[in-house]
Amino acid sequence: MAVVALQGMRFYAFHGYYEFERRVGNNFIVDVEVDIKMSQDPNDRIENTMNYEMVYKITERFMQKKYQLLESLAYDIAEEIKAADDKVNKVKVSLSKLNPPVGGKVDRAKVIIEI
Repeated sequence: MAVVALQGMRFYAFHGYYEFERRVGNNFIVDVEVDIKMSQDPNDRIENTMNYEMVYKITERFMQKKYQLLESLAYDIAEEIKAADDKVNKVKVSLSKLNPPVGGKVDRAKVIIEI
């Protein structure tokens, strides 16, 4: 087994419970860890491991949509990545919204989904 991860993917996107968040947007950071079945040397061939460019493109596609809940967004990213390759055992998505509108100074709101 192996873990392929992309950390610190940054997006400006339009997610949030409040309408103004979906209109104005905010900065988000996404980390994805993918546990894959890899019982042998990958032999320097991309098809024997997880293509992290695909992980990025799936994440980017979902970040371009508008969600009210970060939990739903993180779940959809994880589900799509898991379905994309039969080598995937587990996917963990950590999604942070910077400076969330909670009425005080907060660095980030964060959800972690693992499927």
